[in-house]
Amino acid sequence: MPLISKQREVQIHLSSMYDNLQTSIEKMKKELKTHRSEYEDACHLHIKSGFQMEKLWLRADQNYQNKFREFETHCFLLDILTDYRDEEGNFIHLEEFILTLETLLQQFVRQEAYETCAVIKKWHDHVSSNLFINR
Repeated sequence: MPLISKQREVQIHLSSMYDNLQTSIEKMKKELKTHRSEYEDACHLHIKSGFQMEKLWLRADQNYQNKFREFETHCFLLDILTDYRDEEGNFIHLEEFILTLETLLQQFVRQEAYETCAVIKKWHDHVSSNLFINR
């Protein structure tokens, strides 16, 4: 006889995943500030150089945009996961949650937002396979 029910094990795992997602978002906020500062520095250098440092500026802009997209996607996932959490902190309707992630994946594929898809797919796979949700 197991010491802990499968359902409780799933809830513990999801709570841990939720906490990790929150921690990742806080870390990304700090990284975004750094990327923004690097972008602003690159802009100033580009202007001071008589607009001769375009590659540096474009690279800084791309780095900032990539980090922002990653941050935005993680915030979006946290909002969705929060929607499937009850007042007591338990996660409910897990099959519906997985279906929501699958629908989002399809939408972002149609938009060719592959970086966003990669983040969503990682979380989808983590929930659906590591938690042994039967569908």
